Amino acid sequence: MFYTLISRFQVLVLVSVGIAVPFSWSFESTTLNSHLFAVEESAQNPDHLEILAAESPRVLYLAAENSEALATAKVAIQMGSEVALEFDPNSFLISKLTLINEKPQDPKAPVKKWGPSSYAPSVLNNFIQLQNLFDSVDPYRDVDLSDHCFSRAHYWARTLEVDHQVKSMKVFVLFTPQYRNEHNFNWWYHVAPYVSVQTSGETQRIVIDPSYEQAPKEIRDWVFHFAAKADTCRIATSLAQYHAEAAQGGCVVITASMYHYTPQDLRPENPKDYWSCEDLRDVKDNLRSPAPYSDWKSYGSFLPDYCL
Repeated sequence: MFYTLISRFQVLVLVSVGIAVPFSWSFESTTLNSHLFAVEESAQNPDHLEILAAESPRVLYLAAENSEALATAKVAIQMGSEVALEFDPNSFLISKLTLINEKPQDPKAPVKKWGPSSYAPSVLNNFIQLQNLFDSVDPYRDVDLSDHCFSRAHYWARTLEVDHQVKSMKVFVLFTPQYRNEHNFNWWYHVAPYVSVQTSGETQRIVIDPSYEQAPKEIRDWVFHFAAKADTCRIATSLAQYHAEAAQGGCVVITASMYHYTPQDLRPENPKDYWSCEDLRDVKDNLRSPAPYSDWKSYGSFLPDYCL
């Protein structure tokens, strides 16, 4: 299996990020509908299991003795079914986990694996263009930044295409259990779009993450702004490599097209080569309307015609 190692001292081809910021809610409990990515043991608390949900960059927890919820989680992962998670907003401990859709995936359905050759992202020819793109989107710095990074990234990527005809890429950073346990790090992934800029024969990949950055950042700088304790990260081409890296530190980086919304889309049975109407509507549900629009209806071009 081939891996590319990334260190803070190297010139990076692709790199990763994680966010260690306080996470808080203003209400007593919350319910999240999401696909599940994995159930992992917790070294921090042996009495709990770690639940990785596609639509929660924050790690959730399940009491190991909650056998019914554990069985439901395993079935949901095996079947690719969505679940409803009810959890405490302070401890992130799941109190209830139920299947929303029990229909198994069709094993006869054709499976495509996304690869760089199937998607042609835009390449800019100067940094002024890049800065203009960065300045054109709503940074969402006024919202709770501890959640919905995937929705902000999707809004930015969609807006770059709609308003500027720029096809960006996404970079998903998956933090291994070893890294999370070693550094008491309670996030398991982060995602943001990036755009390639080619000048004088050199191509740089620059992240657009204005919720956290005041300007576009070269990927290496962006990574170690957030993942200061990660000495190396491994570039992967599949989620199987993330699971294989569970006992190692650092993180695993997977790149994808602008159409990929959460880590659930990185599974080979969930190829994304177009904008999902469900994903875009989810963005509208999770985020306030972006400036300068007074409401989402005013931003009529955000949804493709086939979603109307």
